[in-house]
Amino acid sequence: MELYLQLGHGMQALAQELIKLWGKGNVIISPVNLQQEKLVVFSKKIQSAGGQVLFDPQMFYPKEGHLKLQAYDYWPAEGVSVTTGDGYTAINRELLRINNLINSTDIILPGIEMAEDQFTYGLKWMNNSASYFAQKTNKPLLATLCLYPETIRNSAAIEALVEQLKAIPVSGYYIIPHPSNNEYIVSDISWVIGLLKLLTCLKLAKKKVIVGYSNHQGLLYALANVDGIASGTYMNTRSFNPAKFKSPKDDDIKHKSTWYYLPTAFSEYKAALLDVAMQRGYLDAFLPQGEFQNPYSEMLFKGAQPSSTNYNETNSFKHYLHCLKVQCNMLSLSSYQETYDAYEFMLNTAENQIREFKRRGMSGQNRDFAPAVEANRVAMCANNEDYGLRLQLDWQQLR
Repeated sequence: MELYLQLGHGMQALAQELIKLWGKGNVIISPVNLQQEKLVVFSKKIQSAGGQVLFDPQMFYPKEGHLKLQAYDYWPAEGVSVTTGDGYTAINRELLRINNLINSTDIILPGIEMAEDQFTYGLKWMNNSASYFAQKTNKPLLATLCLYPETIRNSAAIEALVEQLKAIPVSGYYIIPHPSNNEYIVSDISWVIGLLKLLTCLKLAKKKVIVGYSNHQGLLYALANVDGIASGTYMNTRSFNPAKFKSPKDDDIKHKSTWYYLPTAFSEYKAALLDVAMQRGYLDAFLPQGEFQNPYSEMLFKGAQPSSTNYNETNSFKHYLHCLKVQCNMLSLSSYQETYDAYEFMLNTAENQIREFKRRGMSGQNRDFAPAVEANRVAMCANNEDYGLRLQLDWQQLR
């Protein structure tokens, strides 16, 4: 499972630096965060650093898009239906031009956020777009599948949807899951079970699957052998937030507390708490070990009080993404059982660490993984009961 970078506010330089450090990688370009005239220049910088680019049309709400989205040539004029011949042809013509200009590896097809009563409409658009691009290019096609949380929770709806998705002539799917209760770390067991079921069924249908707007809770998706999860800096690149694509304001530009991600605990803690840990004599419990060590957070553990170091928001973002990439690599294993065992070990370790920190009064607040431990554990067990044997048999063919 690969880590894709989900481009967000102010991420251009950071993405270039990380791709150069890693030697390769994929960046999913966000038009709400990058002007059309800057696409080619940015794409060439990523490619010269060894990376590849994809372009996310972000047409989840085509009738109320952010002003920056509406500035793009492909955005439909008011009153134009995206499912009419003239409507989707005009959109796709411009999207094809953009993808050719930036030399994208795959073409992400546009797609609306769907509930069950919108399947007919959304899938019609998906089919029309797939047919258009299939006649114009040989690039792999990834259809956008953006789903309301109530739909993800509905197991019967997911099963019916998958049967229809199997018939659409695309290479794979770019999944945009709207989190239950808009939680950053989702505690809704039915939602986690439903999403893992969706991913598993699509992979067993031999489709490429990338899950956008993900955080470290998405490491669970390695059990479905997904091709990648995409994550970024601010929370709205790690968890799907509809307001980002509707609001005319740049409300994602926020500068609040600086956070520190402890990968073995699957949790983020305010960096200021590390001062307390140092004063109480257990700062070493937060020290990243082995491959998780990186230059972005090492200053926190060199003897000075953590809050007095130059660990800042940018360092926090780079540290988080580096650790998440390492964790994705750790779960890219050659068999289903190895992957299952590895994730189970990671989850148990996280639960024990979180419990120990809670005993000391340390909490990650809304970034604490404790509420998701049960949801992820139940989901992995349920998915194993339903699909474990097939995953064991087909694992190598799903890669």
